Amino acid sequence: SSSFADFQAHLHFCYWNRCPLPCAGTTLHGCGMMGRFWDGASCQDAVTGSKCDIAIEWAQQHGIHLHPEWYPSLSEHSNAREFQFHLFKAQQTGLQDHGCAEPCCHDAVPGERCHDDAAWAMMYGINDPKFNHLYPPSLTNTSAFEEFQAYLHLCYPDRCPEPCADTVVQANHQGGTVSLDCPDERL
Repeated sequence: SSSFADFQAHLHFCYWNRCPLPCAGTTLHGCGMMGRFWDGASCQDAVTGSKCDIAIEWAQQHGIHLHPEWYPSLSEHSNAREFQFHLFKAQQTGLQDHGCAEPCCHDAVPGERCHDDAAWAMMYGINDPKFNHLYPPSLTNTSAFEEFQAYLHLCYPDRCPEPCADTVVQANHQGGTVSLDCPDERL
């Protein structure tokens, strides 16, 4: 019972840049899809000395070298939260239980609003004279996606979770060298 314009508006709002806004009138003015935001309500970073912490330490020091095929998206440079997320996801698929909860970080994925906003900032905002002054000097159009997500997390922690990877933006913010002149026109 939805019109073509409603469907096109859905694709525009829920999947940024897949479709332009429709020319015809529509009642949709945003994305009401479930799952557009990460819910970190049950997250918990590994506690020092816990079963999960011991598994992370083994994976970082030994597992990645002995069985790199077990950690296809990780490297010896990945941090503890990235390893914790991998172990958490493996538990969900029925592999060994390491007692790892979902870490309090999340790498935004396509379809989530944070991903859409970070992708827009990376492709358009950083290059647009109306917006580019809002981003810290460490962000350029060649910066990694996680850097944009980290900046948006600092600006909008309720809308954009902290990425699991370590970023220059996070390090500079902790060191007091990133000003938060957050963009809000697009977002």
